[in-house]
Amino acid sequence: MPIDLDVIFLALLLSIWAILGLIPWLVLAVRRRGRGVLIALPLAIAGGIGGGVLVPAMGLRDVLALILSVGASLLGGLALSLLGLRLARGRRTNPM
Repeated sequence: MPIDLDVIFLALLLSIWAILGLIPWLVLAVRRRGRGVLIALPLAIAGGIGGGVLVPAMGLRDVLALILSVGASLLGGLALSLLGLRLARGRRTNPM
């Protein structure tokens, strides 16, 4: 039973969006020297995929949409990486 090419293309796109979501997290991890960034890792991946999926969900389906989805996945990864860093900072400060 051959694998449908649409499934392969979708898996490739999801992988690219996840990797692009990791780039802002990696920059933040290097900048902060690894302190408190581990909680932001899954959020960065989810933000990259979510940002990438958002462009085709709006109805754009051409080459411009592919380029916009790359940018959206970078922005989504950055946004959720910053959210994860803020969550990590909130967990560190213990009022007790």
